[in-house]
Amino acid sequence: MGGPAGGATGGPATIGELLTPAELLVLSRARLLLRRPRLPFPGAHLSRRAGTSLEFADHRPYQPGDDLRLVDWALYARHRKLMTKVFSREVEAPLYLLVDVSRSMELGGKFSFAVRLCAALCFLAFRGGDRFGVYPFRDQPGVWGKPRRGRIALARTFSELGRLIPQGKTNFSATFSRWAEKFREPGMCVVASDFLAPGFQEGLAILRHARHAVAAVQILAPEDLTPPVLGEIRLLDVEEGRGRPMVVGRAAQRAYQEALHRWNKSLAEACRELGVAQFLFAADSSPVQAALVLARRWRP
Repeated sequence: MGGPAGGATGGPATIGELLTPAELLVLSRARLLLRRPRLPFPGAHLSRRAGTSLEFADHRPYQPGDDLRLVDWALYARHRKLMTKVFSREVEAPLYLLVDVSRSMELGGKFSFAVRLCAALCFLAFRGGDRFGVYPFRDQPGVWGKPRRGRIALARTFSELGRLIPQGKTNFSATFSRWAEKFREPGMCVVASDFLAPGFQEGLAILRHARHAVAAVQILAPEDLTPPVLGEIRLLDVEEGRGRPMVVGRAAQRAYQEALHRWNKSLAEACRELGVAQFLFAADSSPVQAALVLARRWRP
């Protein structure tokens, strides 16, 4: 799970420190479905594999050698045609939570939102008996651990979430490439970031090429969406540490918002081309409600 990509914030966090009892109650009434259908198959051999189930998908003409248990005899009685039932297999998919811990995330409550969103999604996966893991990223990958299920895994994950601090720069492609080499089991991959760094298209493409279902969860602060008019200021790049003087007036505010619109449009187009689900949340909204939106609307 978490590793050096984060840092220490004064000690591990408990479940109660990241999610209130009221929020846990709300989450306990929801369910995150971590089942992904595979392509239909004739089902000549009924699976006994744990964590799988078969759902009827279609019929096809009977072929010699088909399992007679899969012949639709009711259909034969009506139409005198031998048809074999075709099923799709649903396979448990681990939940991978890739959370941006670069310095740009510490502005405007984005990092706190991302951490609490991950906590809420882990709790949903825990309630469903599914495997989950949190993987912080920036310009380097952290120390990765396999996704696990159960109460001990949940407590450990919350503890590691509490130790993270934002630092360094974002590098989507390099970090995701190393991560995908390590985790080859296809799963449901949530990327929580402000996506305000280049390379997101390459990074998301790497995850899709590795056969993961991907949701790009963009978290923006109120200041990101509508920067205040401040007059003469020194603008600082928090990841690079470079700054320059400028005047932030109405014209500069409008120019920034237009640039942000173009940037987010390119993110939306990349997600659409790659088959990635896209969500946008404001950092001053509820991360628990955001988790519920993901649980209800994300259907890979």
